[in-house]
Amino acid sequence: MPTLLTCTDGSAYAASLYQHTAWAAARLGARVEVLHVYPSAAPFLFPPVNFMGDPSMGSASLALPELTALSEAQEREARAAALALLDQAATALREAGLPECRLTALDGNLPEVLRTWEGPVDLLLLGKRGESSAAALQDLGSQLETVIRHSPHPVLVVSHQFRPIRRFLISFDDSPASHAALHHVVDSPLLRGLPCSLLMVGEPSEANQAALDSARTFLQSGGFAPEEFLLQGDPETVSTWEIAAQHIDLLVMGAYSHSRFLQFFIGSTTNEIIRRCRVPVLVMGGRMPHQHPAD
Repeated sequence: MPTLLTCTDGSAYAASLYQHTAWAAARLGARVEVLHVYPSAAPFLFPPVNFMGDPSMGSASLALPELTALSEAQEREARAAALALLDQAATALREAGLPECRLTALDGNLPEVLRTWEGPVDLLLLGKRGESSAAALQDLGSQLETVIRHSPHPVLVVSHQFRPIRRFLISFDDSPASHAALHHVVDSPLLRGLPCSLLMVGEPSEANQAALDSARTFLQSGGFAPEEFLLQGDPETVSTWEIAAQHIDLLVMGAYSHSRFLQFFIGSTTNEIIRRCRVPVLVMGGRMPHQHPAD
């Protein structure tokens, strides 16, 4: 049975995240695991500490046993808050039609936890922005790029509000990652039977048209009947226009064609598209095997 791993931090995206999880679980016939990663108690949470017991420190002085006790109390509080958050997630998922799910709370850093995750994962789901960046609506979650870039699984980045997914758009650039996206669309039941469009942003050259035609043929072999578009402009703007013009409910794309070094100079198309996009984005993880439609 396929497995969905939903990563939540209780942010403003949580309600949408749980609804998208229920939708994906129904499409895939999947079991669901909900993961919440909470930070360990950090030194800056402690009051100033005088390890030597200097009376001049007054009430701020803490002996090592007191410091240990305070740390343990903070850990217990963080753990209790994490379990309460997961209980809310389970309630929301039951209301969305998922009677059972597995709940996991771990302390640490989300990218590191996912990097060492040993359980099966067929689709990873998370919000576009976490609790720490929810107020800065122009920014992406601080850990989102790291998670996507290192993920060996497809990642569904959910939008702020859920709406039924009836039509999707594939953003295709003939990169290995976009070919992996085509393979996932054809191989997975997640989007099977839904109308779709195939968009390539670039010059109207013979090479681009041939690549787009090959991608369309591959999708047709998988039972899809995509509308095909080759448009000029920058990918961020054109994709946003087409999503609105075609009433698209989901964008599918490959991730991070450039290295972090090159991205520093030219910017990240992936990040900008996700930032601007008002619909969920299904992104092929940076560590997924990249395939060509002809493979």
